Amino acid sequence: MPAMGGISAATSARKPNATTPGRRSVRAFVIASALALSALAVAGTAPAHAQQILVMVQGEPITSFDVAQRIKMVQLTERRSLNQKQALDELIDERLKIFTADRYGVALDDADLNKMFATMASRSGRTSDQLSQALAQSGVSSAAMKKKMRADYVWNNYVRGRFGSATSVRDTDVFAALGAKGTDTTQAQRTTEYTIRQIVLVVSRTAPPATRSQRLSEANALRGRFNDCDSGIEAARAMREVVVRDPVIRTSADISAPLRKLLNDTPIGRTTPPEVTQAGVELVAICNKREVIGDSAEKREVRDQLQAKQFEAQSKRLLEEARKTALIEYRR
Repeated sequence: MPAMGGISAATSARKPNATTPGRRSVRAFVIASALALSALAVAGTAPAHAQQILVMVQGEPITSFDVAQRIKMVQLTERRSLNQKQALDELIDERLKIFTADRYGVALDDADLNKMFATMASRSGRTSDQLSQALAQSGVSSAAMKKKMRADYVWNNYVRGRFGSATSVRDTDVFAALGAKGTDTTQAQRTTEYTIRQIVLVVSRTAPPATRSQRLSEANALRGRFNDCDSGIEAARAMREVVVRDPVIRTSADISAPLRKLLNDTPIGRTTPPEVTQAGVELVAICNKREVIGDSAEKREVRDQLQAKQFEAQSKRLLEEARKTALIEYRR
């Protein structure tokens, strides 16, 4: 069963899908970095006198220490290995991304960058200071991490600004890709619409484990006698310290695959298994399901994949252009 955060997200008001390939790449980096912080234990940072300038990019130096930092960071956050040359190339591209975006007025101020860093920290249950300390213990400075975050953010916004309209994907392209996979294109234009209600058995964050365990037992008992939304919701409201959210409508294309499977496997008039969260113990009641005209999850995924490919192609071309006109001076 997916984390309750996924179920809670399903109960929020429906919002337009504004995610872009650029935003996804930044988000993926943030999430991967947060989850991997404690996985690698390596030596501390190098002393300043041990640094050697390897290349100057637009007048800004990249040192041997920068390269060592990038190798450790990639191993820590992405679980891949870089050699010296690959790490140096990544750092050159990073400098060019920041420099090129800045020329076109695309920037990220320090306050917003720090907020992004704080978000990364919160995903791993840390404060910004704790995250910085965890990185330092793994041999990576928070400054190096923030520089990569800044480069990814401004470059993705720069590419979208230059070629936002050019990276649109036509339905014919999507249907062709679906057909190549053997998917029924007619069914790909239909989606499941769920009407759901969230039920929260409130538990204080300071409550002892026994209290939370008791509330979990109450939630399981409620689920056992919950056979339709009308009577089930009334029974839930009759319980002590229970919050019943208003009905929310979500479609299968708008939710994650694990949550989609959970909702599909739960019959109408029943609830999902209870889950312990920070708010207490939560269940989701499935009050209705119906098939409607709209993009299926598979069609949405194929469209996103095609958009990502277009975005990456445009990004690669712009970066190659930036390299051709940049002042890059290697020191040997």
